[in-house]
Amino acid sequence: MPDVRAESQPATVGAIALWGSSDLPGLGDQVVPRVLERELLTRLPGWRVTHYAPLGWSRPSVADGGLVAEPLGEPTQGRLKQIADSVHLSILCATFARGADLTALYGTSAAEPFFALNLPTVTVNLAVLADTLVPAEILAARTLQLRQLGELPEGDYVIGPDGVELPADVVVEDKLAAIAAAKKVVTDDPYVAAAAAALGTVVQGPIIDVRILVRQARQQIDEFAAAAEQALVARGGDLTRRIADLAAENAALRHAHARLRQRMLHERQILVDKLLAADDSEAVERLRAELEHERHLHREALARAAEDHRELNALRQTKLLRWSQPLRDTYGKIRRA
Repeated sequence: MPDVRAESQPATVGAIALWGSSDLPGLGDQVVPRVLERELLTRLPGWRVTHYAPLGWSRPSVADGGLVAEPLGEPTQGRLKQIADSVHLSILCATFARGADLTALYGTSAAEPFFALNLPTVTVNLAVLADTLVPAEILAARTLQLRQLGELPEGDYVIGPDGVELPADVVVEDKLAAIAAAKKVVTDDPYVAAAAAALGTVVQGPIIDVRILVRQARQQIDEFAAAAEQALVARGGDLTRRIADLAAENAALRHAHARLRQRMLHERQILVDKLLAADDSEAVERLRAELEHERHLHREALARAAEDHRELNALRQTKLLRWSQPLRDTYGKIRRA
């Protein structure tokens, strides 16, 4: 197979591909790519990060919380070159080990060759930085809602053996909220343990030294960022040049997504309040049906976003767009002169 870091036409803006497992429901599957993206963009403002996963958006779930990941597809030379042409660096960040049997997780082993490639790989438990993902006040609001919905008990509780189960069919923010509010977490999942330790919750399970892991995690992400910058220069990029329109659009989209998440949180609170205020079982069932309808609409929105992303990616790969790139680059240089 070709090296996905091989020479190709330079992209117009710094770009990184994260090959993860965000199409799986585990806490680590959801936390790791989010932490890595956030930390990389802090170090590389204006860059573009694209998520990939074995099945990606073809298998959406509530657990992914709207994180759009492109399916890796078949490991052909053409597919690998397509990814290589669109980014400067690919990073493996899946929670399963290199060489793992993916059939048990996905029902197919098609993506195994992707994760056998010699690429930069996350080797530190990045869930130790989970406390940077969600503000404390949002965690508190989500905890209150989970209690009102009956997902969490009132008062102190323990997550794990002989305690409550970590809510399953909820977004990653809800899972982190449940962990943050717990008196103790009993688990053998290293990602749950690391997230709990980062959020200040007592952990019974894998030993987590937060200070050491945080230092190692940030050091590894620093190395990824440096490698990405070197790859950009090697492929004819300019570290001092950023495409202002793309950077502004990226920032605007992220802001809009954050506001959408806040609005969804607010709307869920209104729905919960109505549910609690309902006096008869018929009203309760009606409101539960409304909640299920909202979830259905959310899944449809994710599917539409995936389709839009698929069309945009296809456009980027058209011959007209690729062949006109040198002309557009020359025009940009003339305008800046």
